[in-house]
Amino acid sequence: MKKRLLLCMLACLTLAIIVQAQKAYTLKFNPPNGSQYGVAFVSQTKMIQNIMDQNMDMNMDYTLNSTYRISTEGNNKKLTLVYDQLNMDMQIMGQRVKMSSDDADTSNEVSAAFRALKGQSLSLVMDAYGKVLKVEGAQEMLDKIEGVAQQKEAMKGVVGEEALKNMLEQSFGFYPKSPVKTGESWTTDMSLKQPYIIAGSATYTLVKVEGKKAFIDFTGQLATDSSSSITTNGIEVGFAIEGAFSGSTEVDIDTGMPLKSFIQQKMKGNIEAAGQKIPMAVNSDITMTTVRKP
Repeated sequence: MKKRLLLCMLACLTLAIIVQAQKAYTLKFNPPNGSQYGVAFVSQTKMIQNIMDQNMDMNMDYTLNSTYRISTEGNNKKLTLVYDQLNMDMQIMGQRVKMSSDDADTSNEVSAAFRALKGQSLSLVMDAYGKVLKVEGAQEMLDKIEGVAQQKEAMKGVVGEEALKNMLEQSFGFYPKSPVKTGESWTTDMSLKQPYIIAGSATYTLVKVEGKKAFIDFTGQLATDSSSSITTNGIEVGFAIEGAFSGSTEVDIDTGMPLKSFIQQKMKGNIEAAGQKIPMAVNSDITMTTVRKP
């Protein structure tokens, strides 16, 4: 009797596993209107440039703690993003600079930009597949920063319109165009501007589903094209950079909201300016954690 019961339980368990594997899941960005989320974004970057046979190291760590408030705009979702806390820690050739929106020392000019941004907001419109369609208020927010132009330009690389698009599309751009089953893969294309154009693609795989959570792994490639360049201080600077990235994300199936994400990115190549090539390598680790607020 016990043996028969055990065999029956094993059969039921096997059937449940097969049914789950065959079920197709729809994953789209669809958090409910009126909901809000606390989002912690952490980036750790290490860069090495070789200038005249001498390596120049730079480490840059920054965190952005924000609140996302969800509403609708047509058939898309509107995110009102409020900056709650911003921190940055940079080390360049032995010199260290720390900036924080919570720095109470008003004489510390390097933190002034972060203090100016704390509590400020902007809005983004995103479609069901994680594509950022519109950003409003980014430039107006940057205009609140007082100080030298170089500081404003540096902040533009963190919270400017293109930087925000890059951050969100890397974090939310994983949604498949059709329902997927466990073990199935799909591919998406991406184009990032930082400030030159770097394009690539990623392959995502639905590894497993546990309750209302989908677990996705991904790998991808990125590269500039031969015409990638910018002009700074009257000098044309060209970029020939390529690399790969990989990571994982844990997604709430009902809302499509990524709860925990990790991206590891490795890039290398050359910067060319005034006839001189500067080899470089950049490694980045990015994590994003999302918690729904009451």
